[in-house]
Amino acid sequence: MSITKTAVVGATTLASTALLAASVGTVNAASAQSTQVAAAMGAAAPASDAQGRTVADTSTSVRISAAESGSASRYWTERRMAAATPLDLEDGAATGQQLTAQSIPVSKPFGGVPTVGALFSNDGHGDHYCTASVVHSSSQRLLITAAHCIHGGKGKTYRRNVVFVPKYDRGHRPYGMWTAGMLMVDQRWASKSDPDLDFGFIALNTRNGTTIQKAVGYNKLSINRGVGRTVDVFGYPDARERPISCHTKTARYSKYQIRMDCTGFTRGTSGSPWLLGYNGKTHTGSINGVIGGFHTGGHTASRSYSAYFDKDVANLRSAADKRAR
Repeated sequence: MSITKTAVVGATTLASTALLAASVGTVNAASAQSTQVAAAMGAAAPASDAQGRTVADTSTSVRISAAESGSASRYWTERRMAAATPLDLEDGAATGQQLTAQSIPVSKPFGGVPTVGALFSNDGHGDHYCTASVVHSSSQRLLITAAHCIHGGKGKTYRRNVVFVPKYDRGHRPYGMWTAGMLMVDQRWASKSDPDLDFGFIALNTRNGTTIQKAVGYNKLSINRGVGRTVDVFGYPDARERPISCHTKTARYSKYQIRMDCTGFTRGTSGSPWLLGYNGKTHTGSINGVIGGFHTGGHTASRSYSAYFDKDVANLRSAADKRAR
């Protein structure tokens, strides 16, 4: 059984700390908590790319009401964030399995960065967490993560009670908790669970009148950069009390999938950003991938995957930015 790098918040405490679980679109979700849907499934309105050219809209999205956002904020108590077990643990999946090569870079725990954080959600069967990061947008509200972190894929729907905690570290929330106002994935992920489209966007509500981008900064979106690139990857694994970082290189896995090797990227790291040109002083870079895709990110802790970032992710970001405003 393949190991998903999404984690479930459940009965067992994770090292006594809470670690966890965005092209105008149409809706393919019927929320059990009566989420307000953005539109009926059907022909989507045209979207525009970064150059303003009209492109086909392949998105699906759901809006979250103010009442439901308030409910999500109340739902995520410190106790709920602190109780965490990884997905598939009951099936004996070996989340800590490592590759045997001696040259694999080693991840290190650190205090986190403001633009990357823990993403909590619930799918009706349990509480989950992933990793997400702030991506530049005109609306100043967008996060990027793996699609499977916010939508279950074929035959399933959007997750609920979605909140983001920037720079989450051993229970500390220096920038507070931010609720989601809109979730968006590609229709081909929603209908087919296409691993080559395992990325999604979240529009956050403002907090105390401030957007997330103003509060913590942002990372740029970088597409069509090939492979063999040096990246810094940050994520929230289930096996530590704090986030980890790794400095490594990308490689080709398949036409629309890339990979990177580094120890420690267990469940919970789905959605972790792969940053090109990371600046240690500004704590920002350009996002060239997120853990997801093949095996929803990987079936060992030492090798992780991402859908290749091309026009599909750029177009989806453009659409999410329009819907976020």
